[in-house]
Amino acid sequence: MREKILIVAKTYPNLSKKYVETVCVAGITDNNGWVRLFPVKFRDLPNSKKFKKFDIIEADISKTNDKYLRRESRKINENSISITGSLPVSKVSKKIAKKNWEIRKKFLLSRLDKSIEELESKKKAMNKSIGIIKPKKIVSFFKKNISECRDWERDLIEGTQKTLLGNYESPLDKIPYWMGYKFYCNNKSCKGHNMMCEDWEMLQLFRTMKKKYGTDEKAFEKVKEKYFDWMQKRDLYFIVGTEIRFNKFLIIATFYPPK
Repeated sequence: MREKILIVAKTYPNLSKKYVETVCVAGITDNNGWVRLFPVKFRDLPNSKKFKKFDIIEADISKTNDKYLRRESRKINENSISITGSLPVSKVSKKIAKKNWEIRKKFLLSRLDKSIEELESKKKAMNKSIGIIKPKKIVSFFKKNISECRDWERDLIEGTQKTLLGNYESPLDKIPYWMGYKFYCNNKSCKGHNMMCEDWEMLQLFRTMKKKYGTDEKAFEKVKEKYFDWMQKRDLYFIVGTEIRFNKFLIIATFYPPK
């Protein structure tokens, strides 16, 4: 089936036994439904098909044999991808930026979930695996070493994966940290969440700042300046999705329209 899809999330590339290196992509179809496009061998795509967040694409997609039968999962025919539009908010006039923020909000906030707790219930009841929430309170943005991570988090971060072709060493710059948020949901039963963030934009910022300043600490300081300090001035939401190996929710993108 050919679908028109607004791309709203791209995770940092991860290693895969079957596909070697993949990116998890989330979008909203023309009929306003969530889709998870996985796997996408993004860095192998020709430049003409390398879509960005908030690009609009058309592609042939079909249901998948997802390990957890995640209802939003779709297999994408990468050769069929066509970028047909975009909703930019930078390097455009203030009028266009304002209009595009409103279109983005229309698509995303109409899908708003109440809390992670609600999403966990929907995951159990109907295999829901993607959603968007507005945190009630953000306590901190922090990092931790791999040795402090849970098994599934460590699995996502590690840079070497046993593949069908043998040991594969990723050409990616390794980011040897868990980075994410401590926050509370708008739910009376919420006890707080320490949630990993796999947003490609955030982790790419860390790489860029590491190259510029030379140290991990300075790079993280700059990432925190944007994703915690600067975000206080924005209307911040988390787009969350489950990862395939352990079916746990993590932040796959941030959405931050002006207040």
